[in-house]
Amino acid sequence: MSLEYERPDSFLGMLMALEGISDGFTIIHGPTGCKYYPASVSESVFPERDGTPRARNIFQYASRYFFSQPRLPCTYLDMGRFVTGATERLKDLYSKAESLHPSVISVINSPGASLIGENLQAVSGNIPTVRVDHAEYSGTCSDGFQNGILEILGTVRPEKTDGKKGVNLLGISILHLNWEDTIEDLKGLLGLCGIEVRCTVGAGWSADDIRNSAGAELNVLIYPEYGDRVAAFYRDEYGIPFVNEGVPLGFANLEKWVKSVCSALGCDPSPALAKIKEGRRTAARSVALMESFHLLPKGHTFSVLCDGSLAYAAVEFLYGYLGMVPVAVTCPGAEEWEKRTEEFVSAHGIPFSKDALHTDAEIILTSGTLGISCLSRGLVKGYAEIEAPGTKYVNVRPEPPIGLGGTLRLLDSVLNIIASRQRFI
Repeated sequence: MSLEYERPDSFLGMLMALEGISDGFTIIHGPTGCKYYPASVSESVFPERDGTPRARNIFQYASRYFFSQPRLPCTYLDMGRFVTGATERLKDLYSKAESLHPSVISVINSPGASLIGENLQAVSGNIPTVRVDHAEYSGTCSDGFQNGILEILGTVRPEKTDGKKGVNLLGISILHLNWEDTIEDLKGLLGLCGIEVRCTVGAGWSADDIRNSAGAELNVLIYPEYGDRVAAFYRDEYGIPFVNEGVPLGFANLEKWVKSVCSALGCDPSPALAKIKEGRRTAARSVALMESFHLLPKGHTFSVLCDGSLAYAAVEFLYGYLGMVPVAVTCPGAEEWEKRTEEFVSAHGIPFSKDALHTDAEIILTSGTLGISCLSRGLVKGYAEIEAPGTKYVNVRPEPPIGLGGTLRLLDSVLNIIASRQRFI
């Protein structure tokens, strides 16, 4: 049996980079088919965006271009417009965008508009405008996201400054699962060490944040493949060094991440390390309780299907901390991380599959939708969500997938699956 599934592509990644500007406005020059899904995604993952338009009002946005969606209006290229072009529609929509007074306007050609060579230079005004004539349409989401951030930085140029202070967080998008919770979790740890986070590059930053982002002392990566090229840009253009310690998931990785940031800034990591130690104690009590009921996690199998850097961190953590056995890891479009993960697993003598969707395991770490699919097919006994899309529409409490909260969240999911399965067998 085969299971076909789609990963977010580079076009969606770029759109989410543009939509990650809190006071920005994005226009798609293309047909409605390129608009509906990305517009729905943007609204669902960033509902509290400060920019205009914000409210979900189907009557207010029932007119042409919007088609009852407040995000990502498009010029609805159709029929003969693919031959004659639709510059007049683009100019009209751009003027509507100007009337809403965003701080940044982004205009991107859809694949079809790129093919016919639509000229985005035809629109201009007093608002900084990011123009993407030809996006990379068939690459990975992370590639598209970084391309989008670099396009933004090429238009809304950060201002050079001598008095640098604090850090920027790089390598996270509004498309990541519970991205706002992740940012707050990591900001909390750094704040304990007296480190100010100036902005999160690409996820909820404003036009002012973009201009002020060159005033940071250090850039810190979260998901490396979503920010390594952007970090190199800041280093080369503005002399800002960066820290890349992989995804901060798991106690050891999280401690290493904090220590590296503090070492680069000459700060004391002790307060954050003490907080992480509290988390270790909480986890140890739960594992000890399971042991008293002979419900040990050691030796149980799991598989992973997600972005490469996250997969590597999850495998390293569950194997090293709980003694669980990784039997399959799939990292679409991330050959380097998949190779690193395979080398890590092979070094411990564990047979390894690259097809997590067709390998039996007790637990799979993936998105909520794929987790449900694997569970319904009897491939796994349970799943832990570590990647979008998730299955919950409303999170009343913070649920970061990484950081200290994410580490405890992952343990909570995995240990409960193991306990519930063993208890009733």
